[in-house]
Amino acid sequence: MTDIGKFLSDVEKVKKHARNNKPGFSGYNDIRDEIRNLFERATSCPMGLPGSIYEYWENTYVFNSSDLTYEPSDENTGKLAAMLAFLNNSDEDQDLITDQDWQEIGRLVNYEAEDLPVNILQELMMVLVSKGAY
Repeated sequence: MTDIGKFLSDVEKVKKHARNNKPGFSGYNDIRDEIRNLFERATSCPMGLPGSIYEYWENTYVFNSSDLTYEPSDENTGKLAAMLAFLNNSDEDQDLITDQDWQEIGRLVNYEAEDLPVNILQELMMVLVSKGAY
C-alpha cells in the first residue's frame, strides 16, 4: 500500500469510527481536527505549507458542500490525497487537482517559500511549472 493509500484508509477509519461510535455525531466538524492531523503527519513537507493547503482544500471543497454531515466525501478525500501526493513529490492522482487548484497551490508555495528547504522547494516548483501554475 502506498503512503497515499494508507492516508485514504486512515481517513475512512476516522469517518467510520466517528459515525458509528460518537453519539450525536454531527458531521465534518466532529472529525476535522483528526483528518487535518493525519494529513499533516503524512507529509514529508515541513513548516506551514501542509496546513495552508489543507485549509485551501477545506474551504474550497468541504465547506462548499450542501451537507457537512457526509463530508469529506470520497471525491473530496481523493482531492486531498492528491494534494498530499504533491507535497510528498509523488504524481499519484494528480489528475484530480484542477487548474484552479494548481494556481492556488502555487500561490501558497510562493508564500511559504522562504521557510522551505531549497531541495523541497525546487521539487515543488518543478511540478507547479509543469502543471501551468505560473
